[in-house]
Amino acid sequence: MQWSEVRKQYPNKFVKFEVLDYHTDDNKRVVDEVSIIKVIEDSKEAMQEFSKCKEGQFVYNTKHEKVIIDVVKHIGIRRTS
Repeated sequence: MQWSEVRKQYPNKFVKFEVLDYHTDDNKRVVDEVSIIKVIEDSKEAMQEFSKCKEGQFVYNTKHEKVIIDVVKHIGIRRTS
C-alpha cells in the first residue's frame, strides 16, 4: 500500500508497518510502499509497539506527508579477542 493511501484510510493515527519499497534521497530513505501490521489509537500504545518492532518495521503517525528514515552508518573499531 502506498503511504498516501495509508494516510487517507487512517487519518491522524499511528500505524505499525513493514517497509516493502523505498528510494534513497540524500542519505535518507523515503518509504514508498508499506504493509500495515496494526493501526494504533494512542501514543502510549504506539511506544509499546515501537519497542517490539523487528528490522524493517516502524511505527509512524499518518499526519506526516512522507515517511523519511535517516541512514546512519556506524563507523567504529571492532576488537577480536
